[in-house]
Amino acid sequence: MVQFLAAHVQLVNAALNAAMIIIWFVYLQIFLISHRRQVRSLIHIDLGTAEGSQKRCLVTNLSAQAIYVQGIAADLGQDGHTSRMIVTEREEIGLDDVEDPMARTNRGTLQPGETRDIGSLEDLIRRAQIRLDEEWTSDQIDNVTITVVAISGQVERIIGASKNFYVDRGASGLQFSPENILTQQIKPRQTREEFNRLLREWKYD
Repeated sequence: MVQFLAAHVQLVNAALNAAMIIIWFVYLQIFLISHRRQVRSLIHIDLGTAEGSQKRCLVTNLSAQAIYVQGIAADLGQDGHTSRMIVTEREEIGLDDVEDPMARTNRGTLQPGETRDIGSLEDLIRRAQIRLDEEWTSDQIDNVTITVVAISGQVERIIGASKNFYVDRGASGLQFSPENILTQQIKPRQTREEFNRLLREWKYD
């Protein structure tokens, strides 16, 4: 065996070098996969803790890093037409109803795993109604899409997520049901310009 290795030392060295390269390549792939999971931002939108139109709309940060919620939009669908309104601020709450002014906004930081109640879907529709300055009720809406735009602090980029909810009218009143269980993650590379425009509008709206 020793004689064979001595006679083929160059071949053995080449095989060992190739094996080492393969090992380092595997380690690199594992590191890249782990890094992508760490920097990937994931926002989940869901309903819960109540019944009917009073179900709370919950936004959860499933990322490994904190995010800053910059704005929330509601797309209201009615008879095939859609109107987008900004519903970040809790305008249904009066200034005299709270001691902390921050209770009237949904802007702010969400730590990893933290959930924020941004109001019921009825509240979100009412905020849009206030913005539109029109007289109509939630039972005139066919569907509502909630979009959350945030800033990821670790990688300093704009992220977003949205979920569509259908309005069902039954004997027990309005019921909101999600189109999908999973929340659609909006890719910032595809919509960076739109996100920047929305953020500018929300900042000065």
